[in-house]
Amino acid sequence: MAKNITKKELQEMYDKLKEQYDNEKKLMEEKIKDLETKNKEYWDRILRMQADFENFQKSMERERENFVKIASEKIILDLVEDLENMEMLLNDLKNKNSDIYNSFKLVYDHFLSTLEKNGLKTIESVGKKFDPYYHEAIVIEETVNNDDGIVVEEFKKGYTLNGKVIRPSKVKVLRKR
Repeated sequence: MAKNITKKELQEMYDKLKEQYDNEKKLMEEKIKDLETKNKEYWDRILRMQADFENFQKSMERERENFVKIASEKIILDLVEDLENMEMLLNDLKNKNSDIYNSFKLVYDHFLSTLEKNGLKTIESVGKKFDPYYHEAIVIEETVNNDDGIVVEEFKKGYTLNGKVIRPSKVKVLRKR
């Protein structure tokens, strides 16, 4: 037989269940808050890791580009020596109208053009103001003129590659007494 429950007992049962429910709800809200906090921390970590990875990729790309530039610079410097040897040969050929001279001049011009397309430029020196970034003074000649610091002779050409000096010009400079 079923027992009759009084209103007071029913209220006590209700209060007890409500207290359990409130406690469970509070625990669940705390767990949700903890999980949201952890989720935010993980998301922040993911964003930082993504930014770090992107920075790493950019850094590696810069290093690769720098390596290519350094390697190119070394190769171009070696080719400059060949270019200068070709210039000496052209200057030494006696008959400037011969087929050999003209053929070799075409090869030289093409070779020079290829180097220039890849960023090589000759440093203009004679008649310019001495600049230690672009020039290396081999001889200093004293003068009474107002030509102080002017380059008057170039012993060896200087070159830049993509705006960077790869070999300064070896020059003679005037210095005022």
